Parts: sequence; C-alpha cells; structure tokens
Amino acid sequence: MPALRPEQWQEISPYLDHGLSLSKQERAAWLSDLRAQRSEIADLVEELLEEHEVVSQAHFLEHQLPSLDEDYLTGETVGPYKLISRIGEGGMGNVWLAERADGRFERRVAIKFVHFAITSRGAAERFKREGKILGQLRHPHIAELIDAGLTPKGEPYLVLEYIPGQQIDEYCDTQKLGVEARIELFLDVLRAVAHAHAHLVVHRDIKPSNVLVSSDREVKLLDFGIAKLLADDTSPAAATLLTLEGGGAMTPLFAAPEQVTGGPITTATDIYALGTLLFVLLAGQHPTGPGPHSPADLVKSITEIEPARLSHVVKGDASSADNRGTSPERLSRLLAGDVETIVAKALKKSPQERYVSVTGFAEDLRHYLKQEPIAARPDSVSYRAAKFVRRNRVVLGLACFALLAVIAGIAGTLIQARTVRQQRDFAIRELTRAEEINDLNQFLLTDAAPSNTPITIHRLLDLENELVQREDYASDPANHIALLISIGGQYLDKDENEKSLQVLQQAYDLSRGLGDASVRARASCALAWAVQRQGGHARAQALVEEGLRELPRDRQYALDRVYCSVHASEVAADAGLAQNAIEYARLAEQSLNQWPYEPGSLRLAVLSALGEAYNFAGLHRQAILTFEKAFEQASRLGYAETKTGASLLESWGFALSLAGRTYDAEKILRRAVDLTEGDQAGGGATPQLLVQYGTILMGLKRLPEAAVFAERGSFRAQQLHDQVTFEQSLFGRARIYREQGNLERATEMLETVEPMLRRDLPPGHYAFATIRLDRALIASERGDQKSALELINQAITMAQNAIRSGGQGAFMFPAIYVMRAKIELRAGDATAAQGDAEEAIKEASASLQPGDTSAGLGNAYYFLAKALDARGKRGEALAAMRK
Repeated sequence: MPALRPEQWQEISPYLDHGLSLSKQERAAWLSDLRAQRSEIADLVEELLEEHEVVSQAHFLEHQLPSLDEDYLTGETVGPYKLISRIGEGGMGNVWLAERADGRFERRVAIKFVHFAITSRGAAERFKREGKILGQLRHPHIAELIDAGLTPKGEPYLVLEYIPGQQIDEYCDTQKLGVEARIELFLDVLRAVAHAHAHLVVHRDIKPSNVLVSSDREVKLLDFGIAKLLADDTSPAAATLLTLEGGGAMTPLFAAPEQVTGGPITTATDIYALGTLLFVLLAGQHPTGPGPHSPADLVKSITEIEPARLSHVVKGDASSADNRGTSPERLSRLLAGDVETIVAKALKKSPQERYVSVTGFAEDLRHYLKQEPIAARPDSVSYRAAKFVRRNRVVLGLACFALLAVIAGIAGTLIQARTVRQQRDFAIRELTRAEEINDLNQFLLTDAAPSNTPITIHRLLDLENELVQREDYASDPANHIALLISIGGQYLDKDENEKSLQVLQQAYDLSRGLGDASVRARASCALAWAVQRQGGHARAQALVEEGLRELPRDRQYALDRVYCSVHASEVAADAGLAQNAIEYARLAEQSLNQWPYEPGSLRLAVLSALGEAYNFAGLHRQAILTFEKAFEQASRLGYAETKTGASLLESWGFALSLAGRTYDAEKILRRAVDLTEGDQAGGGATPQLLVQYGTILMGLKRLPEAAVFAERGSFRAQQLHDQVTFEQSLFGRARIYREQGNLERATEMLETVEPMLRRDLPPGHYAFATIRLDRALIASERGDQKSALELINQAITMAQNAIRSGGQGAFMFPAIYVMRAKIELRAGDATAAQGDAEEAIKEASASLQPGDTSAGLGNAYYFLAKALDARGKRGEALAAMRK
C-alpha cells in the first residue's frame, strides 16, 4: 500500500489498535460496522490488518535478536545486574525485576528494555529521551533512574528504582480510602508532575498503572517513555518522527483531546490526564462512562462529549461507595459542589480553559480540604459564607447556646472595642495608601503621555516623582512617603541607583517626623537596600535593624516585618554574611505565616530571598528546591514570562551551576536570556545574567560563545554603572581568556579588578582568595608551578579566614583543592595531588544528598584518577575514573 501521511496515521492509529485486539470473527463484524460509518477509514484499516496477517504468517523477524519476553532469560546478567523475573510489559518494551550481582552492594531494581520489534530510529530516540528525562528529574515522588546501557547484543536498557506496590486506584480500593484520603494521595502525584513541568517536561501518559503506591503509602510516578521536552518544540503543533511513531504509545483512555486530534502538547495535556485520574480515583469509573469503548466512540467522547458530573456518576453505585467506606448517597453528597467543579475544570476540552498550572490544580484541592473557597468557582458572598460555616461548624453550634453569655460579656466587649477600632483604622489607612498608588499609576499609564506619543518607563518614573512632590500629594505625609517608597523601589528595579537613593532618602527623612511605625519601618528598610547597592554595607545593616526595631509584635505589622526582613536578608547576603541572610529570610517566612491571608507576591519575595540566602551559604540543594518553588509561585501569579520570572530563572540557574549541574544550569539560564533579550523595551538581559551565562558556557567549553556573553555583560554593566557586576564580569573574562590561552589578557582583567575590590570590599572578603586562585592558575599555565603553589596556598588560607570571620567562602574549597591537585601533578608531586583530590571529594560530597550529581565532584574524581595513575595504581585509578 502507499505510504500514509502523518495525519492519516494519527487518525487511524486507535482503530488499528482496536482491530488487532479482536478475533477474526469479531474483526469482520466490527469492520462491517465501521465501513457503514466511515468507509475510507475502514478500507485503510482492513488493508493494514491484512498486511499484518501476511507478515505474521511469514514469521517476520523470527531469526532476529531473541525476544526479551522469553522466560529463559531468568538468571541472565545485564551489566552488574541479574534478571530475576519479568514484571511488566508495555508498548515500548518490557520490564524485569533484577538485583545487583557484583557483590558491591545489595539492591533490587527494575530493568526496562526496548522491545526488539520496534528498534527503529524513532524508537531508539524515544528510549534515549526517556533516559535523559528521568536522569534530570529528581523528586521523592518520581521513580529514580539509576543506570543505562546496552546489552552485549546491542539492546538498550534503563535501570530504574524498583517500586514494590500497587497502582494507585487499586491501592485506594484495597485500603478503602475515603474521598479526602484519596485527594491527599493524589496531591503527591501533582507534586511530582509540577516538578517535571518546572523542568520543562510533559509526561503525556499519566494513568493509574504509571502511579504506584508502596505499602508505606509512598507515591511514585513512573514511565516518562513518551515525555517530550518543551524546549525542543520549535513548532508545537507539528508532529515529529518521535510523536508519529509513538502515536500509539499514549493510552487512549487517558489521552487529552489535543492528543487525539494531533494538537500541540503542553502542560495542559498532563492536567487533563490528571483530571481523568482523579475522576477514576473518586468515582471508580472513567469520565467517558463504563467500557468497553470502540475507538470511534472513545474519540468522540474525548473530543466532543462533556463528562458526567462526579456526584451523578456514583449515584446507586454500591460497589464504588463501599470501596470508599461510605454509602452511594453520602458519596454523591461528598463529590457534589467543589470537588466536581475542580475535576470538571481539569477536564475542559479546550486547554486554555483548564488550570493554568498543576500548582493551581493542587491549590484548589488543598482549599477544598481546608473548607476554603476555590479558584475554579465563581466568588460570591453566599459561597464564602457557606465555607465559613463549614470551617467553623462547631463554633457556630456552640454559639446557639451562648446567648446569655454574650449578654453577660458586654462589658468585656466594650473594653475590646478600642482594639477593634485601632485595627480597623490601620486597615483603612493601608487601603487608602494602596488606592493612592494605584490611582497615580493609572493616571500615568492612561493620561500623562500626550496622545500617540511614545514614553519610556524611565520618563514615567521621573514624571511620577515630579507629581508626588506637589502640595496635594504632600498634604498627607504618610501616604506621600508610601508613594516615594514605591517610586524609589521602581528606580532600583530599573538600576537607577542614584535617583533611587535620592527619593528613598527623602522618604526616610520625612518619616522621622511621624509616629506611624509601619511607615517609619518601611522607609528605613527601603533606604537600606538603596544604600547597600551603593556599597554602604555598615549603614545599610544599621537601617534594616532600625526598621525592624520600629515594629511592634502585633499581628497587624506582620507584613511590615516581612518587608523589612526580606530587605535585611538581601543586605546581609550582599555583604557576604550568609548565615545572617538565612536567619532574616526565615524571619520573613515566619512573619508571613502569621498573616491570616496569603499575599502571593510577598510569598514570592520571601522564597526568592530565602533561595538567595541558601545560595550564599553554599546550601545549593536547598537553594534549588526553593527557587523551584518560587518559580512555581511566579507561574501561579502569571509572572513566568515577565522580568520577575526571568530573574528567578537566573537565580535558579546560578544555584544549579554552583551545585555542579552545569547542563541543567545552561538550559534554565538560556530560557532567562531568551526571555529578556526579546524585551528591548525593558532594557534586555541584565548584565548579571549575561555574565553568568558566559561562565556556564565556559564550563561547557563553549569558549567563543562564553567570551561574547561575558564581554556583553561587562559592557552593559558599565553602561548601567553596575559596579558589582562589572567586577564579576572581569573575573569571568579572566577565566575565559585563560582557558583560551590568552594569558596576557587574563592577567590584565585581574589587574583591573583587584584595586576595585580593595576599594569596595572589606579586607577579609573571600573575593581576594579568588584573585589568588586565578593568579595561581595563570602562573601554572605559564609553567611556573612553584609560584602557582605559593599563590594557591595563600588562596586557601584567605578562604579559611573568610569563613572564620562569618563570611562566604566554603563553596570554593572543592574547586580550590582540585586546582591545587592539578598544579601539584604538573609539579610532579602525585602524592600531594592525591591528598588534595581526596579532600576535594570530601568537601564536594558534604553538600550533596544520595543520588545528587555534580560536575565539581566528577572533576575531583578525575584528578584523583590522574594522581593514582601517576603513582602506578592503575586499578584504583580506573575505579576513580569510572566514578
């Protein structure tokens, strides 16, 4: 038959799968029915089925590689693993239980093989992608990738964490879990998928058999065999070789409408599958109704027919109700309202109508569990009142019996009235200030510029500053100061440091004449950050401490404490006081948790500050997790594609680079660069981002690109008078030029930056140790190993002193010991090199958790292998090189 077009394959694949599952007699009747409905589809399917029959009778591929399905493979070895028994089979291949057989340690694993009959180029690509994706996803609820390789016969395999457990729907039924318990378990699935989405991975095959639950109630998400990196989608709607050949790899019952129709695959695709899974967990049946379904009926149900409401599906279903420990009537009542509204939103036919993110889906479920209003339901006074009653049912019940107590308590109520009035007045003042800021911004955006006249953001800020100096704004000092603080902060965001300092100093001076603790504290803390940006560390620290002292411990000042604590953390981090930065960020988090409502933007600021503090302290694993949560929060607030989102990606990428995850860091930072370079109106990428991306490219040995980005970052930092980033850019350029062999240019960069650092930083700062380290490496490249060793020994002493004085520097030691080992090898001292490499391994391992990978640790093992080899210890050297 002639070759089929991709869209034809997409259309007939479900029909072909169904036809292959039928007996000859059933198939003939089915084809007859299909022909009456869609004759052209029936003809194609019949022709393919006949070809399949011919191939089967000819024993096609019978003499190729033996099938891994055969039981005689029990006991065979694959790498260091011995196969025990086959435990599963799917479209991509089959899965075997295996155990470690080389005696190094005991562990049972699951080994997944590609099926011999589909070892086409597309299947091989899918397999490679699965390994790549699983290797970069590290999460408690995602099955771990342990190893990968090829059998002696060239068959590829993955070694995966073995999960002894039941699929999630069977587990829930066996345990007779109720509705809330099932939702709690499902939230773990959402956490896993949110983690994957944050790494730009869409699963595309979420179904009960891919979610296992262990006996201790641990959830694990399996099988990223048809997952696809979003970053690779140059044309989201276009079918690639992978998707065309893998068209049948998805599970039709859990496919989203866009998967069936060949539309673009996005994170919304997973949200639909998750909605289907939750429907099954709660109702005991599929949204399309009880099966079996013909392919045509299934496609129609998925793409056209709205699923029945959960509460209607379970009516009269005694079996499902029993599995949930209740009666059909009560189960129907439990699922009516918010639960079915949440599920219905996830199952919308249009991806745009579903939840924007998995975190939004999870947030609504958590609100439901807490009897709080959900985002998927239109807001109303009666709805919120009903939620209040449910949350406070006991309290309201007791109130019916407390009428006499209320009368008796009138005197106490009068005493408390003053406190209530104070809180009311405080709320009104805050609302008034917010309204004034909003009104001013609205005026500037709609009325200030002449019609059709372009106006820059910097001009808008200048105009805003001019307006608030007028008498009508100055008549209310507290509101006037709040407006100045807002303008000063916006100047800082635009790197207008001098203007920011001027405006915030004015706000601070005006606030000293007021008795309003909130205004005084915010003015002091806002000024602190502007002063810090100008290098005034001591004064900045004094200002944030002053601001925090201003605030009473009352809960109404909780958000002010958050504001000041975040600034205090930033000031401490910028001054190199890592532990202080963490403590202030945690204080901000504690203060935020005291507030009765969740202010999303402040939560984002707190997470960002905490992530930065962890980074400065060398706690990179915590930093990565925190920035991941921060980016999820930003996405929930709609900031993912904004400057805020780009800034978070930049910090997240920096944390990944410090943790030694260089390839992951490059992907995240590339996203940030692409996002900001397209925004020329906003100034393009920040100099910090350009310099950091250049450093990552250097680590990947992409030196010409690295030099371009580092030089662009340096030039932009000079344009913006960003002294700190300019100094960092000189460091980065020195290293890139050294790697390129341009030692004169590298030395010139260090000689330029060192006097700047002596002017701007305290004498014991770790940056001076970095200068010594870079000079040592340049000396080594010139062949002067004696001077190189002297300089690097000085660098180690200086870094140790920086740590003892409470500053940063611990993160340097793995790299600095590796570099000394490199110099010692060049000097012919393999014994000393071995000692330093072992010390580097110890230092690098200290900040890693089991299963973490790190380029720094890999580099340390590499130089240990070189040292052992130089000492003639070939076996130990080979073992170190393998590590």
